[in-house]
Amino acid sequence: MISLLKSKGLKRGLLAGLGMLLALLIYGLLQLIEPIGITPISANATVQFTGQALLVASDADMVATAYADAQLDRVAGIEDALTIVGLPLNAKQPAIASVQVSNSVMSWPQIIAVSPDGQRAYVAEVRSRPADGIQSFDDIDQMPPGEKITVVDIADRSQPKVLETVKVGRNPEHLSLSPNGRFLAVNLNEPGKELLIAQIKADGTLGHRTYFPVETEGTREDNQTAIWHPSGQYLAMIQAKNRRLGFYRVQTANEEINLTPVTDSLPLGNHLSHPRFTADGRFVLVTDLKWSLHTIPIFNHLLNPKGELIAVQFEPNLGKAPQVVSRVEVGLSPEGFALNPDNSLIATVNMRRTYLPNFLPAWRGKPYSSLSLVPFDPSTGQLTQGKEYGFEGLLAEQVTFDTSGNALAVVIYNYREPSPQTGAIEFWAVKAGKSPKLERTGYKLEVVRGAHDIFLVP
Repeated sequence: MISLLKSKGLKRGLLAGLGMLLALLIYGLLQLIEPIGITPISANATVQFTGQALLVASDADMVATAYADAQLDRVAGIEDALTIVGLPLNAKQPAIASVQVSNSVMSWPQIIAVSPDGQRAYVAEVRSRPADGIQSFDDIDQMPPGEKITVVDIADRSQPKVLETVKVGRNPEHLSLSPNGRFLAVNLNEPGKELLIAQIKADGTLGHRTYFPVETEGTREDNQTAIWHPSGQYLAMIQAKNRRLGFYRVQTANEEINLTPVTDSLPLGNHLSHPRFTADGRFVLVTDLKWSLHTIPIFNHLLNPKGELIAVQFEPNLGKAPQVVSRVEVGLSPEGFALNPDNSLIATVNMRRTYLPNFLPAWRGKPYSSLSLVPFDPSTGQLTQGKEYGFEGLLAEQVTFDTSGNALAVVIYNYREPSPQTGAIEFWAVKAGKSPKLERTGYKLEVVRGAHDIFLVP
């Protein structure tokens, strides 16, 4: 009887194992199918982009696939940079200038802030430059820590120059400048000093600094991506291992700054990126990459489902607690997103799985990135399922509309090629109406490789 039971148990185990193997095989075969195609270039699309300038941060210290294999593939003579593209865009003779500024892709794409008058730019270092000769690590998290904020004078778009470089703490990851330009919020990876609010002096440089410990659920892990409310009275912050959204009231008097929670942080998603407020401050939007669903880390980036865009209502003056009002599915790995000027459209940029290494065979999401165009009702916070548009390029992380809302620019980290030397900005036309859509112009500007954040000076 015991041997019979053992035999039956063995058979069940073998059948279960074969079933799991078959399921994995079927899933793997499904990954060879690409549901999103490359968007064709429109012969009728016009190339235009309005505003004062585009700023692009480039991390030259690693290629896109280094996230997977820690092979940096550095190219001698190519260094981190802040690039300025003068606007309105002259497609035939674009005005492009750059200045060397240390920065890193190892954060969410919120490392650039600009003064309200468009004269000063602030760039977070995140991680610092590896020593000469280093081309690989055992793990990409071995990239050396950063500690600096760089202030750049961009008044002359053709000749940007560094005003100062200031040490502020370990791994300054994200920046947000208050609407009046007086306070810079910086997220740090330093216990007890997770948030820095630095006062900005009249000349644009950093003045008095106040550090805050930020705890949620008894932990200080991943208290990151703070963003100012349009009123300048609140900060929203992604926290608790990228799963919750916290809100804080900010009160200032001379050099005294006080930070108090508005309410308990809101459980929101699985792996949240950086938030943005709508123009009137009634809603905050954030993407969920869903990168933390599995206990085995590699599965989180091989088997991740499509991401989400989430809208949260925030009206503390009415005595309402923050609440989710809408969710909508977008593409794979949606790190960055942008709202158009009237807040009726949102574009998410989806890097998909373009971080996967070259040696890995065909896998869904590996070949190219995509954009999702999502209609949004700024009066109710309702999001509507939109279309997805594929395009070549790896690790596309951020996007911006122009001041007219009729054009879109997305940054491409690099292309899948040996020792890439450039990244790119690709420009798209936006067609509004009852069924809004994107048209691919095919127009690109080459920039320093590792382009990962883009900011419009309106």
